Amino acid sequence: MDHDIFLVWLNETDNLSPDQRAEASRILSGSPSLQAVVDLLEAKVREDRICPHCASEGAIIRGHASGLSRFFCKGCGKTFNALTGTPLARLRHKGRWAEFAASLRDGETVKVSAERCMVARTTAFRWRHRFLRAVTAGAIKLRGIVEADETFFLSSRKGERNLDRKARKRGGKAAKRGLSEEQVPVLVAADRSGTTISAVLPAVTAAHLQAVLQPLLDPDALLVTDGCTSYPPCAAAMGISHESLNQTAGQRVRGELHIQTVNSRHERLKTFLRRHRGIATKYLDSYLRWFQLAVIPKHQTPRAILAAAAGILPISRHA
Repeated sequence: MDHDIFLVWLNETDNLSPDQRAEASRILSGSPSLQAVVDLLEAKVREDRICPHCASEGAIIRGHASGLSRFFCKGCGKTFNALTGTPLARLRHKGRWAEFAASLRDGETVKVSAERCMVARTTAFRWRHRFLRAVTAGAIKLRGIVEADETFFLSSRKGERNLDRKARKRGGKAAKRGLSEEQVPVLVAADRSGTTISAVLPAVTAAHLQAVLQPLLDPDALLVTDGCTSYPPCAAAMGISHESLNQTAGQRVRGELHIQTVNSRHERLKTFLRRHRGIATKYLDSYLRWFQLAVIPKHQTPRAILAAAAGILPISRHA
């Protein structure tokens, strides 16, 4: 961590509550990643006392099981723990989750993850998608100059048993040249601070672009794109400023305006996905979350990945 950032973080510790100080002390003393996340989850349950089954308040602690505190709901009579209602619920081998989070950070394949964590490949695959299911973006805004551009991936029905076409080997190629229904568009947008978002689009239309961008763009943002004709009506509908670059004519940069940041993100995303030797389109959104969770942030930690998988920490959007 940069020294100046560390000093800012250190000064913020004055605002911590006694419980937060105790939790920070446990983490700094070397508390295992999983236990630190479980402690945070249990602290939240103790604070809210809300049952995940019936939403009644007033749950009480009643013993322990599998290393977790058990809570009893007076309203419905059911018990639960800190993981109930999270994608990590009912997953076994908790002692190996931190190592699996490190495997996610390193972008490893299912085979390598399974060997690293000493679990079956089917277990590693199930863990991957359960861990990524709860990952959220949190409340973010793209500000200032915001670059946006789409990239495309060949539609894949990998793993399906009943296809209405001949199966392709190793990904294969599209039957048609250029853009077609066989290509799945992925929008990537980033501002100059490095904050980045990505999303699968049903199609590259003004309405679909607006649905993704409007909740994320600051009203004073300047949207910079290539010459795609869907962006001007999208920007007009959102009421924000828009500038386009005619890249077909070789206009890559105009003053401070360019889309090189998102094009770089495109290359990193494709490099990240390439090592997995083709993924099914139905899982593409999960892999985008993985890219945002573990590839874009610098020095991501297994603890942060576990916290994001447990739904208590939004993913970082900064490079």
